[in-house]
Amino acid sequence: MHLFFPARLRIGLAALAVFALAACETDKRPPPPCPDIVIVKDASDLTLFREGPGRDLTDVVLEAQIVEFRGFCETDLDDDTGTGEVVVEMELILSATRGPANTTRDGSMRYFVAIADSEENILAREEFDTAVAFEGNRNRVAFLEELTQTIPLKRGELGDAYNIFIGFQLSDDQLRYNLQKRGR
Repeated sequence: MHLFFPARLRIGLAALAVFALAACETDKRPPPPCPDIVIVKDASDLTLFREGPGRDLTDVVLEAQIVEFRGFCETDLDDDTGTGEVVVEMELILSATRGPANTTRDGSMRYFVAIADSEENILAREEFDTAVAFEGNRNRVAFLEELTQTIPLKRGELGDAYNIFIGFQLSDDQLRYNLQKRGR
């Protein structure tokens, strides 16, 4: 059975289809940009030594690395004021290795997340503690840390007006050790 539509109806249906497709196209705007997330190279590694002056391999209690991150952001802007916020959901992937001087089969570390403007002025900074257990005969583990950062947006701003820096909270000695390892 064939359906017959008058020419006027066919033109009307075709116009309706074009408008529907056009409406779909306008809703397909690219999402607003997210902040850049940067793992600070000089603070991406942590080596903890046992108490005392020794600094060779046998004195290592724990070595840890911020390996990478995954994440996404959502921007919520008020149409009237143009202000809003960007919410960044992140998963940090860390690894830890038990050193020869580790007698407890566990360890702890502290890392930071800092929010900066496009000129790298730090606007907010928070530190987080995390612990790791080396169960059974494991001497190396990898694990996730889930974080949410909310950044308020002024009128006309989007997420790309900000940077997020991540690294281990290091003492001066730990930073010097990292720089020496890298030959700097």
